[in-house]
Amino acid sequence: MYQRPAERSLVPLATSKTAHLNRFQNEPKCARVSTDINTLAFPGGVLSSMQPPEVRRVFQEYERKLDRELRRDKRKLFEVLEEFANIRPDEKGWSHFRKRWPDFFPEEEYDRVAKGLKPSIVDYPFCLDQLWFGTDSPVKIMLGIDTRPYRADELPPEEMWVAGLASIPAEFDVEWDEGVFRYRGACDFQRALYLLFLESWKARVCEKCRTKFIARRVAQKYCSTECSGSMQRELKQKWWAKHGEAWRRQRRNPQRKRKG
Repeated sequence: MYQRPAERSLVPLATSKTAHLNRFQNEPKCARVSTDINTLAFPGGVLSSMQPPEVRRVFQEYERKLDRELRRDKRKLFEVLEEFANIRPDEKGWSHFRKRWPDFFPEEEYDRVAKGLKPSIVDYPFCLDQLWFGTDSPVKIMLGIDTRPYRADELPPEEMWVAGLASIPAEFDVEWDEGVFRYRGACDFQRALYLLFLESWKARVCEKCRTKFIARRVAQKYCSTECSGSMQRELKQKWWAKHGEAWRRQRRNPQRKRKG
């Protein structure tokens, strides 16, 4: 069941320099056409797995090249996805994010948010809330491998908001001989979300400030060194308030050796 979470508190806007993610925009010269099922296909709508071996090898090498580029930019994609997951849910927050990352979503999707049109990506941050906090989320719609419900009146009241989500069609292919399912996101948001899907344990909530972040280590509990240091100081202060007096007494009066 998809339940829309409560409105969250505003998160301060980042102040780092503007950067652009414009990755993986080159289309395969001989390998991509639009089909009704959004598959990666050769001219004529024939799936890559149905092509002669020598042609499939060219296609597979191209796909491996895209995979290398995707993983090369994983750190930057995660950085932007973190910022989007904590976006301020107002006009100023969206405008600021669009200015910093104009290629994270298609331009027309940003325009629909600015104009207040539906369906749109305006509720994507709420969907990410659900992912981060471990509740049901329409992740397949955000990845573009499923369409949104078109009849809101056919949904339970608590799920009617899902009909207002935009679904940006992605592309995918099944490589039977290799036993591989290939996914190609249509925008940087989908690419970042797909990479996080492959390592979903990395979606964490900071134990200090409750900011959503993507962990780099299994043991990481805080979004930054500032939160980690602050939490350590608080724990030390609590320990000192509880045990400090006893510790001072012990320092003044070293424990005597036991008799016998």
